[in-house]
Amino acid sequence: MIKRLILVYIVLFFLPSSQLFSQETKHERKKEDAGLITGFSYGYFMPGGDLSNRYGNNFKIDIAPVYYFYNSSFSIGLELSYLFGSEVKINPLPNLISYDNQIISIDKTFATLSMDERGYQAGINIGKIISFNDHIRSGLKLELGVNVLRHWIHFQNDYSILPQLEGEYLKGYDRLTGGISMKEFIGYQYLKRESRINFYAGFEFIQGFTKSLRKYNYDQAAYDLNERKDYLFGFKIGWILPLYRVNNPEEIYY
Repeated sequence: MIKRLILVYIVLFFLPSSQLFSQETKHERKKEDAGLITGFSYGYFMPGGDLSNRYGNNFKIDIAPVYYFYNSSFSIGLELSYLFGSEVKINPLPNLISYDNQIISIDKTFATLSMDERGYQAGINIGKIISFNDHIRSGLKLELGVNVLRHWIHFQNDYSILPQLEGEYLKGYDRLTGGISMKEFIGYQYLKRESRINFYAGFEFIQGFTKSLRKYNYDQAAYDLNERKDYLFGFKIGWILPLYRVNNPEEIYY
């Protein structure tokens, strides 16, 4: 199903629509300067594949500087994302828990411990806007990306010291996982020079091909060498800060 979705998306991205191009000839489009368009977005995502066995739904914050070429709806850019969620579905600490389901700290008291999901994604995107009016950078927004994906279990210990989860010991429990991921985005972008409110919103799909970066899990007393398929899909909305390069170098539009 995912492979078919990616194939359809790629065809839509690279195959121009003759109807759309025929509409463009009916009126003169406005010339657009080259510019650096920085997007700041926030999204809510659901896990799939192997990722859904470890974590629940999560949130994602992105910063994405994108460069648009002169009078073009094509773009290339970078993206850095921070992932976080509050639901961890597995218990990586069974060998540290006492008979009454507690963890003893270094001062021989019961430790207060919580677990959260953390991660990041960084990579490069290419994008295209399919416009339906004279603004070539407003319309259907399509993006394809190749990224590095990392995720792990974050242990929050507020009141006690747990040497069992520090330094090299932590590496046996945090399930640090990483690999290459693919990203597809489809949505709507509103971007006009004369507007002070520019934004985009849409759906994003991520396919991660990952594996454990720790190799050995202490709680299982076993090596973790299995390849994983970690999926994320969700909705995000972003605000755009545009900076245009114009013919007069003393003028900058934003």
